Amino acid sequence: MSTTHALLYCAVNGIANNTNGIGRQTKTFLATLACHHHRLSAHVGAFTPYLAVPEPGPATWGYNEDDLRYARHVVEVLGGQVITLPYDTRRPFWQPGTWRQLSGEAARAAGQLADRHAKVLAIGVDTPFAGLAHHADTHPGVEVLLALFSTARITERPRPEPGRVTWEEEAIAAASLHPRAWVADIGDFLTRHLHDHYGLDPASLRSWPSGLHLTSADLAPPTNTEAERIVRALGIPAGRPVVAAVGRTDHTKGLDLLIEALAPLRDDVHLAMVAVPTDDDRAALLDSYRHRSAELGLSTTIIGRYDRDIPRALAAWPDTYAVAVPSRGETLANIVFETALWAQHTGAVVLAPDIDGFPEQITDGHNGLLYDPAPGALTAGLRRALTLTSDERARLRTAAHRRVVAERNAAQHLATLLAAFWQPRPTGVARLLGHPAPDARTPRSQAPTSTHHPLEATT
Repeated sequence: MSTTHALLYCAVNGIANNTNGIGRQTKTFLATLACHHHRLSAHVGAFTPYLAVPEPGPATWGYNEDDLRYARHVVEVLGGQVITLPYDTRRPFWQPGTWRQLSGEAARAAGQLADRHAKVLAIGVDTPFAGLAHHADTHPGVEVLLALFSTARITERPRPEPGRVTWEEEAIAAASLHPRAWVADIGDFLTRHLHDHYGLDPASLRSWPSGLHLTSADLAPPTNTEAERIVRALGIPAGRPVVAAVGRTDHTKGLDLLIEALAPLRDDVHLAMVAVPTDDDRAALLDSYRHRSAELGLSTTIIGRYDRDIPRALAAWPDTYAVAVPSRGETLANIVFETALWAQHTGAVVLAPDIDGFPEQITDGHNGLLYDPAPGALTAGLRRALTLTSDERARLRTAAHRRVVAERNAAQHLATLLAAFWQPRPTGVARLLGHPAPDARTPRSQAPTSTHHPLEATT
């Protein structure tokens, strides 16, 4: 048996595709491994990374062979591999029967790795792999971490699908009871939500905040020439304030709310919206957005595809006053963090509703703008953004950039997580993170109390 540890990252999105925020998190994880694996190993002990993904192919939402090649390259260079998980592709993917099969296959893979490695940490990313918690006793060398980024009660409110809620409830219950199963503390709002609505035991938490690979090239601000080339190619008119938005054609993203809210401002602003169809019949929403914008007489550019250079250019474009995020429900929106990096020198501030995880990301009037999600409030928020002076926008952008850099370093977050499981040398993680190393893992029954527990934090 190898003396190295194994890290098994199980994800539906971001390995053979990249179609949503979970995909972005996976890309962040891969970039962190590619750039920092040697430093992480030096501080938490040698480990080999593996990826588990539903068997890629035509059934994969947004299947992209380039994504799969990149993922394989990252882990194979480090001695690992991409493990493909068989499942019944004839069944609907987004339902518990398929997730149960995938979670079982991922647990089997983790057990096989435990026969070859000293310890295995299996991370189940989001709802499809929440069932890993039921398999935490597969092998004594395997520990399981559920990394949920949302729940049905958030994204499907006010009427979440009962089967998915039950699946999530059972997974959290299993993680709270099993001594080798844990739940990632992604952020204050989600952790409180899991505690209040799913019965999460706070002692089962392990800190792993949502983060970014801050030095990735695609998070660097574009040059003025690059931004202008992209904006002009999209046909966005010159000399008119721009409001930008990026999201899937999904009811929870609220892009329809933004269109309606801009009607009173039709003479003053241009809407540049990236609205990407999902993997089901909601592509029709894209046409409805275009139709409604024309009906209201809005000046709009609506792009029905995702090219990362487009939101990057829009966020940094000097005429973009706001990146609006009108979600009906959101745990932690990647676009808020990304805009802070893209627009650090010029361009947009973020405008978002004062709900869910947004107050974790934005302090109103300090590093962005929040609005009360009441009728008419989004229009008022847009007016507020459009009347900011250039100095006020610059102050908000500077604060946003500083906050993201200070709080959202994915490499530091991963180092802290692995340290909690693999008991690093006393000074190792301290030097990497710039603060004292965490204690070795405390048994759940002996979890220490704290004057600042995540459940008590305010957003």
